Amino acid sequence: MYIKIILKYFTVLIWVFVVLFALQSCNSEISGKKIKQGKIEYKITYLDDVRQKPLIALLPHKMITVFKNSSTYSVVEGFLFKLVYITDHANGQNITLFQVLDKKYLYYADTAQTPFGYQVDKDLEIITTNKEKTIAGYKCKHAYAVFPGQKDTLEIYYTDELGIKDPNCNNPYKKIKGVLMEFTVNMLDINMNFKAEKVKKKKVDSKLFKAPEGFKQISKQEMEDIVDQYNSIPTEK
Repeated sequence: MYIKIILKYFTVLIWVFVVLFALQSCNSEISGKKIKQGKIEYKITYLDDVRQKPLIALLPHKMITVFKNSSTYSVVEGFLFKLVYITDHANGQNITLFQVLDKKYLYYADTAQTPFGYQVDKDLEIITTNKEKTIAGYKCKHAYAVFPGQKDTLEIYYTDELGIKDPNCNNPYKKIKGVLMEFTVNMLDINMNFKAEKVKKKKVDSKLFKAPEGFKQISKQEMEDIVDQYNSIPTEK
């Protein structure tokens, strides 16, 4: 039963991860004075008491995005699971890698297409504020994302100091001209905070943005069916 429950909660991170990935996946122009390649490390903090929700101890606590020019490689790992999103703009490809236990799945898509697991919501409202703070050494601006038909809002901190032009061009966050550095969300009664801890300049091997061997290639519908299968597992005993 615990493995089934963990599977369900892990699918929540998939949808959050897709949003974060999409915010960094558009064709970009990099300023010569800013980082062209490197790594962003995000810390995932669960805001609820682990004594009340012990499964939190088994969920991922780190998310990493590696970037080189306009290509990105993002990965999050949990207990028995691994999810990777790759955007290879040199070849016009989005690659999704989803590993559950010993099963490995791969999905290819054109960079012009909406990323796997992501649905466009044209009615999403972005409310910017005057709040600012420094995250991982970068000055960040503040905004709220208000989802239609929902009471909850997504609090966002973002920066335009990484030199990426229009990072949100293919998702509802188009009004935000910067890379996400921190946000908090409540899903399936779990309060989660994602915050960039480190931004490191480093050389990145372009091979990282290619699909690895050993994964079964499937269609977008098949990938979504697999995720929906886990997301429909009841969490009640």
